[in-house]
Amino acid sequence: MNRAIVALGADMKNQILSAKGKDIDFGPQIGDLSQADNFELFKKQVHRAIKKISPRVIAYDMHPHYFSSLFARSYQPSAFSLQPIQHHHAHIASVLQEHRLTRPVIGVCFDGTGYGVDGNSWGGEFLLVDGARFRRLGFLKYRKMPGGDKVVHQPWRMAVSILGKKAFAFLKDVPGKDKEYILRMLTKDINSPQTSSAGRLFDAAAAILGLCQYASYEAQGPIELEKICDKNIEAFYPFVIDKNKDVYVVDTDRIFLEMCRDIKAGKNKGVIAAKFHNSMVEIVSAMAKKTLSSLKIKDIALSGGVFQNNFLKEKMIRRLSKGGFNALTNIDLPANDLNISLGQYYVSCCSGKNKRS
Repeated sequence: MNRAIVALGADMKNQILSAKGKDIDFGPQIGDLSQADNFELFKKQVHRAIKKISPRVIAYDMHPHYFSSLFARSYQPSAFSLQPIQHHHAHIASVLQEHRLTRPVIGVCFDGTGYGVDGNSWGGEFLLVDGARFRRLGFLKYRKMPGGDKVVHQPWRMAVSILGKKAFAFLKDVPGKDKEYILRMLTKDINSPQTSSAGRLFDAAAAILGLCQYASYEAQGPIELEKICDKNIEAFYPFVIDKNKDVYVVDTDRIFLEMCRDIKAGKNKGVIAAKFHNSMVEIVSAMAKKTLSSLKIKDIALSGGVFQNNFLKEKMIRRLSKGGFNALTNIDLPANDLNISLGQYYVSCCSGKNKRS
């Protein structure tokens, strides 16, 4: 079948894709579409791709307020249809496309944010992915983000969200009045949307360790946290997995409480950082075992920006392999949002409107 698709990618690290037949072409890496120059370049690339291949489908992120999504919906399509695709579904689908897989897999998607079907910000997801379909099997417990996206630049806010007043003693760079203000926001649920993001947990861990309480560049906290990990440590912190209406919820409260105890006891920061990473590895291993019992699937696809952390990714692959699972990661594309357009292409190809040939 002649497949003609333009996939618009994500907003933060944008790269569009156009495909016709067996030819797949990536556009330039544009970057953040909230910047006017980037958005203009994006629009030109999309117009050029549409003119060149006359697509049957325009695939885009289902986030209602993404610049790319708003642009897609601005079209009055006649020759092509519009197909919204969930962000984390696309991340996992990019791995399937790179590995040329069509069978169902368990997808573990850890990143900073992506619009979920429940309207919340997702980012700590365990998904059953079967071509154009996916089902949420589990997620990291929802946390409030006081001030919304401001937590990205002030990761100490996530520490307060998770630990409440217990976090104050560890946030020495943050003025007391600011900590109290954020605590009141959380208590009164003012401008504090929910997130299941794994990235925000890494932010919080870096903040309470004093590594990064104010970020001056993207993912500063997680980068600093990875840097200090003691590679000889295999211990991890406890966590709880509950089940709510056939969906698993991973409660990481005890991870952070035990981290605080270790800090108070004067333990080495590299040891604590490694135990935090190991805890995330054990969460994925435990979830893989739980889903195996019911779904009998041993292919585990890992994607999302958190997996640019090599210490985490390599440990997770080893742990899953030891448990008898087949861990799959992106090959040529990075784990971050630059793979979204490829995943959108895969999902669109698998859909009833545009079957894979």
